[in-house]
Amino acid sequence: MEFIINNEPMRKWDERFCLLAKHVSEWSKDKTKVGAVLFSRKGGDITIGYNGFPMGVEDLAERLEDTEQKLELVVHAEVNAIIAAGSRSRGATLYVWGKPICSRCAGPIIQAGIKKIYALEPTKNSPSKWDKSGVTAETMFKEARIEINYYSVKES
Repeated sequence: MEFIINNEPMRKWDERFCLLAKHVSEWSKDKTKVGAVLFSRKGGDITIGYNGFPMGVEDLAERLEDTEQKLELVVHAEVNAIIAAGSRSRGATLYVWGKPICSRCAGPIIQAGIKKIYALEPTKNSPSKWDKSGVTAETMFKEARIEINYYSVKES
């Protein structure tokens, strides 16, 4: 597996953090596997998150299978990583695996002071709600002057 940005191989450490986000995504009990890694250059802190219900809220199968209820309960991977990092998020780099970043997560990312993002690119004009939300998030990131690097994955 090789990560590509603008037709060029991704830098070694960025690729490693994307692979870690992929690994962390597998911890989610939801069939949609999303993982996030937040790397703070100040002190080299690494914080992880995956999509799941808040601590103490039971992730029962019937809740996970009921899409409407699941979407009301789930905390996205990006937000879980930001919450775990706290103030260490300021100036950090965020790596996301699984889905494009949605507009619901863009707000907390901006407010946390994250400066750089590596994520999957939302497909323009896609009927997918996640792609549409991802396009909105992209606009928000550009306005907030956050660097976003879209990667693709090439199977070896």
